[in-house]
Amino acid sequence: MRLSKIKLAGFKSFVDSTTIPFPSNRVCVVGPNGCGKSNVIDAVRWVMGESSAKNLRGGAMTDVIFNGSGGRKPVDQASVELWFEAVTIPPYHETGELAIKRLLTRDGDSQYFINGERCRRKDITDLFLGTGLGPRSYAIVEQGMISRFIEAKPDELRVFLEEAAGISKYKERRKETEQRMAQTRDNLDRLNDLREELSKQLEKLKRQAREAERFQELKHSETLLKAQLDAIRWHELNLAVQDMQQQIDEKAIVLQEDLLTLQSLQETHQSQRAARTDAQTHLETVQTQFYTVDSEIKRLEQTIEHGKERFEQLQWDLEQLEDSIQETQSQWQTDKEQAETLNADIAETENYLAELQEAEQQAEITLQEAEADAHTWQMTWEEFTQRANEPTQRAQIERTRLHSLEQRVEQNRQRLQRFENEQQHIDVHSLETALQALESEMADVQADWQEAEALLSAHQETVLQLRDETQQLSAELHEKSAQVHQLSGRLASLEALQEAALGKNNADLEAWLHVQGLDNATHLAQKLTVATGWEQAVEMVLDNYLNALCVNELSDYANALQKPPQGQFMLVSANNHASTASATTIHPTWIRLRDKVTTDLPIESFLHSIWVADDLNTALSMRTQLTATESIITPQGIWLGANWLHCRQGKDEKTGMIGREQEINRIAKQLETLDQAVLHLNQTVEQKRIQLREIEGQRDQVQQRVNQVRQHFSALQSQQGGKQARVEAVRAQLNRIQSEKAELIQQINQDESDIVETRTSLHAALAEMEQLADEREDLNAKKSRAQEITLQSRQAWQTAREARHQVEMTLGTHRTNFSRLQQAIERLEDRLSQLHEQRNDLQKNLEKQVDPTETLHQDLSVYQEKRSEIEETLRQAKQTVEHLEQAMTHYEEQRRILENRSGELRAVLEQLRIDSQAKAVRKQTLDERFAQSEFSPIALVGELPEYADEASWVAQIDAVERKLERIGAVNMAALAEYEQESQRKQYMDEQWTDLTDALEQLENAIRTIDRETRSRFKQTVDSVNATLQVTFPKLFGGGEARLELTSDDLLKAGVAIMARPPGKRNSTIHLLSGGEKALTALSMVFAIFELNPAPFCMLDEVDAPLDDTNVGRYSELIKAMSERVQIIFISHNKIAMEVANQLMGVTMQEAGVSRLVSVDINEAVGMVA
Repeated sequence: MRLSKIKLAGFKSFVDSTTIPFPSNRVCVVGPNGCGKSNVIDAVRWVMGESSAKNLRGGAMTDVIFNGSGGRKPVDQASVELWFEAVTIPPYHETGELAIKRLLTRDGDSQYFINGERCRRKDITDLFLGTGLGPRSYAIVEQGMISRFIEAKPDELRVFLEEAAGISKYKERRKETEQRMAQTRDNLDRLNDLREELSKQLEKLKRQAREAERFQELKHSETLLKAQLDAIRWHELNLAVQDMQQQIDEKAIVLQEDLLTLQSLQETHQSQRAARTDAQTHLETVQTQFYTVDSEIKRLEQTIEHGKERFEQLQWDLEQLEDSIQETQSQWQTDKEQAETLNADIAETENYLAELQEAEQQAEITLQEAEADAHTWQMTWEEFTQRANEPTQRAQIERTRLHSLEQRVEQNRQRLQRFENEQQHIDVHSLETALQALESEMADVQADWQEAEALLSAHQETVLQLRDETQQLSAELHEKSAQVHQLSGRLASLEALQEAALGKNNADLEAWLHVQGLDNATHLAQKLTVATGWEQAVEMVLDNYLNALCVNELSDYANALQKPPQGQFMLVSANNHASTASATTIHPTWIRLRDKVTTDLPIESFLHSIWVADDLNTALSMRTQLTATESIITPQGIWLGANWLHCRQGKDEKTGMIGREQEINRIAKQLETLDQAVLHLNQTVEQKRIQLREIEGQRDQVQQRVNQVRQHFSALQSQQGGKQARVEAVRAQLNRIQSEKAELIQQINQDESDIVETRTSLHAALAEMEQLADEREDLNAKKSRAQEITLQSRQAWQTAREARHQVEMTLGTHRTNFSRLQQAIERLEDRLSQLHEQRNDLQKNLEKQVDPTETLHQDLSVYQEKRSEIEETLRQAKQTVEHLEQAMTHYEEQRRILENRSGELRAVLEQLRIDSQAKAVRKQTLDERFAQSEFSPIALVGELPEYADEASWVAQIDAVERKLERIGAVNMAALAEYEQESQRKQYMDEQWTDLTDALEQLENAIRTIDRETRSRFKQTVDSVNATLQVTFPKLFGGGEARLELTSDDLLKAGVAIMARPPGKRNSTIHLLSGGEKALTALSMVFAIFELNPAPFCMLDEVDAPLDDTNVGRYSELIKAMSERVQIIFISHNKIAMEVANQLMGVTMQEAGVSRLVSVDINEAVGMVA
């Protein structure tokens, strides 16, 4: 490697950009004194990294920048660039070119460049370590350095030999290694303290984590048990609601039947009342006739004397009528008052109901407002939480930043105390190899992890899918079970009604049928399928035949019928022995009722000549075409013959029998389908659960595998992180530059300023947190008030709703009673009208006067015969009235029984509805609770064991709550903290191992460096001694010189020069003359160059103290050395100039500005020749 050229710009006197080429190995720089020749040497030292202005002949580093002259202004920056060729230093040996540059500005900013890329000063000094080049190396010998070289202390002279031996870089590395060891030991001490403290904290966190884990498990168990308890209650309430609904339906059916029966009785009673009224009127008329005739007889028999008695009798009758009138009037007045009272109660109740409805609406509005206020509070709380998190996070950030800044300031201060060069050369090959092997293993483990994760994800998806399917199937199973339960209840009710309609309540008949094997015989109604809409018409025609039992042959039961059972029954043969002429030829467009019925029985004998019409008008128009045996019936059950019409309204036990039988068959088929579906669903759910347990077991196994692989990967990752950190740390040690002291001080000042700002921000955040704490308490208080208001509003709304419902029921009762009283009042008014007429008749009779005549005896016989006839008529009329009154009494008894039973049924129904509503409300509350949770009541019920009940679950919850109370306060963050601190502890342990290994490597490196240093230094001293004994006699023409070590320790021993020119026996080198000292120094320099030649050697007027003879020897030595080393020397001596291949003249024609003039000696000689 050789120096090809130097580029200077703004450096000292070289203000203009100047390039100084060095085309050969012997270049001499010449020029008058003060023209700037030595500035070339200073430029090389400066660009090599010289940081002392004193060694550059200045007071400050900025003095190297051109400071102006008489005709030029100062410049802002100075730059020097050295160009090398035939470079052998890696990695620049590939191109063979190297350029190093330094640039300095007035503000003190110094920049370094290698091949145009910015670098550190240390990069340049490290680049030339061991080559003999450097700012203060033996390859650059400037003015005054010769005397300093000879008079140097042994330790200072040792530095030159170390550079020659190439161990300066080892020494530098040793120094950096010792610094790293000191830092490592400091780090180990701090790390030990942290590890001990962290171990104590981990023990505490481990206990807290176990408690927190136990607490979480108990909490999860408590949540699950409470959800299961709610599910048990929900299931019981659901069953209770369904059961009550079934009871309500059954009771409603019974009540409806009682009401229909009561209505039928009322209709019968109306006809009985009319008949009784007519009979009573007839009785009173006959009685009046009897009284008239009897009066006439008595008048005739008793004459005038008996007239008084007759008169008294009439008065007594009148009094009896008056009593009846008063009694009826009193009853009428009582009923009237009760009606008015009920009417007033109805009006009052209606007003009260309106008030309750308004109150309920107001309560509902209040509830909505309360819920809106609660929702507003929730939104405010969420907004407050976001605001409250900001100062907390900011405070945490500021604390972290403050701690980081303080720690960085402390570290920077320590760095200021240890402001030295760092270790540069560390072998990282083994670390990189280990890291690559670890990364390869990590890749394999990660692939296994990803494969296990994919398998786990697939299993998890399968588990979720199976759970969803199981839940859906359980819900469907529950729904179909509920349908089965509901349909079973409906079917039981219908079958009970059907059995009652089919007459299966006669024990004697049932026993006889059982004996005959007909107890399971099918009834005719069960064998018929009637077209929709024609059920009532078929029931009207078949009537009692619907109860007929279907048999194969009637003759099979001829013997049994010799002693028939008590009661009525019918048998229908499946074989048709009758022939029926077709009637369709008479009425080809008419439709028979038989066509509306589908059955496998021969029922033509029942429906043969019965036609159908869509309505009564059509039937009436068709009636004129009927024969004597034909008839027509409408869908409403109106049955017409040629001269008759049969209509039956109202309902009895046979009403709806066919439709009921069809519904029974339909429900039975539905139940059969549902039973099969329930069985299939049960089997499917059980299969799904078994499959789910198997998949969950497989998933757990895969999860264990994932956990193992994850732990292995985490361990490898931690190892990789540690090794990567070590590799990066080592690489950082190779590439890192230590900042200058001024930069560190500036950083410290900036950090201290940031600390003040951070503390201010931290105090502001803490103050804001204190302010937000008051707002939090206020919001919590508002939350409690909002919850309490919402609860009160909901309770008020429910109370108002229940009150409104109760009043509606009371109002319905009042209206029913009012209607009944209105009817009673009308009946009493009719009775009063009749009594008043009778009283008027009696009063008229009283007003008549008795006028006996002589013909009384003749008329007596006539009147007596007439009285006998009237008495018989009166007796029959009284019997008729008595029979009617007995029938009415029986009706009243039946009506009273039915009304009492209806009232009881209404009360039971109302109570059932209230209880059902209450349970439905409780169930709805549970539904709302489940909707807000992650549980499904149907799924929970399906997972519960059969023995699950509320009491056992409450006991389990109490046991879990007692365990939670025994645990007490728990640090729930301990689990995450323990995991985090465990990872931190593991990371610190790995750091401890890495630091210990690094320290051991550093100690090994120091021992290696020491061995290498001792060996090389001893070899260098011996080699320089041998060469010095050759070069010294050459320069002096004889004499001797040698190097001596000041101690036996090769690592610390200084070096002294012992020189004896020819003919002298001086005891010390300090007794030599200036020329002798210069020649001795040159001998030493040339001896070092013989051992370790630097790329170039620069000599600044070292021949000044020499005479011509010694200059000649000096020149010959330069000439000989230039064969191996590039020599650049500055000289005023013509003898020395003669050995140069090129002369570089430095002139200063312009005051203060240096310029270059170059001359090639060979070309000049050629021109002269």
